[in-house]
Amino acid sequence: MLVNFPYEIFIEDDVSSQIDNVLSKSGLGKKCIIFCNENVRELMGEKILSSMDSVHADIVEPDSLEKSYVASMADKCSHYDFVIGMGGGRAIDLAKYAAFVSGKPWVAFPTILSHDGVVSSRAILNENGTKISVDAKEPSMIIADMNTIQKAPYRYIAAGAGDLISNITAVEDWKIAHKDGREKYHVVMAKLSLLAAEAVQEHIQEIRIKDRHGLEILLWSLICSGFAMNIYGSSRPCSGSEHNFSHALEKLGSDALHGEQVALGTIVSAYMQGGDWQRIRSVLKELNLPTSAEQIGVDEKMATKALEISASIRDRYTILSKNHIDEKKAQDILSACDVL
Repeated sequence: MLVNFPYEIFIEDDVSSQIDNVLSKSGLGKKCIIFCNENVRELMGEKILSSMDSVHADIVEPDSLEKSYVASMADKCSHYDFVIGMGGGRAIDLAKYAAFVSGKPWVAFPTILSHDGVVSSRAILNENGTKISVDAKEPSMIIADMNTIQKAPYRYIAAGAGDLISNITAVEDWKIAHKDGREKYHVVMAKLSLLAAEAVQEHIQEIRIKDRHGLEILLWSLICSGFAMNIYGSSRPCSGSEHNFSHALEKLGSDALHGEQVALGTIVSAYMQGGDWQRIRSVLKELNLPTSAEQIGVDEKMATKALEISASIRDRYTILSKNHIDEKKAQDILSACDVL
């Protein structure tokens, strides 16, 4: 097993005054390409460009996450020493996959903390209208400007916390698979995943008010969650039946945030696992996360269908694998845990 970790994690209130020095000493090279959208370019990108003297940087605003398009961006990367993904999930996913295809190192520069993909070696792309998970690579460096992160709308911060809370049922599904002889359970990676979820629960109020310390806890928790996946070599420590439910919602047309969907799925999964779903629901409420299908803009028909097809979304043994869920049973489950 070969596990790669970032060479450096650079966290400051304002990184602009030091970023040129940090990057120039990183050994990554002297020329980089930055992927970000127009808003992030105005918010942070131009400031970073003006701060760089030793490293030449060009900014590209990508048009799509379609796999073929991202592959074409990899051709651009081949002319640079390293890649920076600056922004949210789209920029990070594009950068990590383009860097993987081109064989270049990449730097994660999140401006929002909405999911645990900052560190993970998987990228979520589009292919023929469907979201797919593909092999990518871990970042060589993580840069976090806390002043910028603090300006993000709270909804995205809450979504990041929701993605971490979902680790609770993901690990329980892993235990179920181990108990049923389907795969080995690795306690170190599982505990690292649960540590990330526990840290969020212990700092809810600080996260709610976007306190600097609370957001740094959230950032480190997302990093720990990513480490758990990278060490194990798959998303298993942080992705179970609750993620199946989220992927099913996306397939059916939901446009809620990933963290909102998996948080809602965590309530459902905990109920099916015989866990304390009421407590999880209470935690999500404290974080001001949606706890019903209606609150994420999903009607009863879509939610019911999503749970009905969740087991078939991907080949991973979870609590869904132990239950045959038809339309009636899906309705009963969702009603019992107050999602409908």
